[in-house]
Amino acid sequence: MIVTLYVDNVNIKFILCYNRTKFSERKYVEVSNETYHHVNLKAELIEKGLKLLDEEGYENFSLRKVAKACNVSHTAPYRHFSSKDDLIMAIAFEAHYKFNQCLEEAVKKYPNDNKSQLKEMGYSYVKFFVENPEYLRLLFLSDLANNFKNKHFDTYENCEQPFQTFYRAVERLQEESKNHAAGNDADPNAMALSCWGLVHGMAILIAKKDFAYEGDYLELVKKILWSGSFLSR
Repeated sequence: MIVTLYVDNVNIKFILCYNRTKFSERKYVEVSNETYHHVNLKAELIEKGLKLLDEEGYENFSLRKVAKACNVSHTAPYRHFSSKDDLIMAIAFEAHYKFNQCLEEAVKKYPNDNKSQLKEMGYSYVKFFVENPEYLRLLFLSDLANNFKNKHFDTYENCEQPFQTFYRAVERLQEESKNHAAGNDADPNAMALSCWGLVHGMAILIAKKDFAYEGDYLELVKKILWSGSFLSR
């Protein structure tokens, strides 16, 4: 039987081992509320940190505010992050990781069709940022990303994976086009810029609600990307 008492925000659990008519053993352990309720504190700090960073900006952002949002002591974040910059870097890594995952899923969906990979990747790009506008603002619509890239260049290089995933897909399609059409020496950078510019523009217009449309935005995006004109050359 477990009896729990709450004294000064500390759970004191008495574990009573009952053997027939008498207690054979009695033990107690102390578990702080902070540990008990935040078994995955690091993930929560990243999640709440993203929201606060998006709302308040870099200058007003602090570990103390994130701790308050997570309902833990102001020293608790320091178990995982040495500074607010350290937490922001973790937030950026999380954003890039999730973004890259959605791009890789597009590749897996069409393992033998390079053109369909890029079309699905474009749709996934728009969908990801429309559903996660705070990531769009963090990575593209603020000076924070560039400032951090300049300040922590060696570390931030690892955040370039989504672009590499996208660019490799472009290169595969370009190589396929060369094999099927002699003399086709199109610049992969031109294709990358064309594709990226289209989907990035749509993501921003939809996420910021700058384009008025009463229907399903994502269905409209799919219609554009899967039309015969996109990637027709």
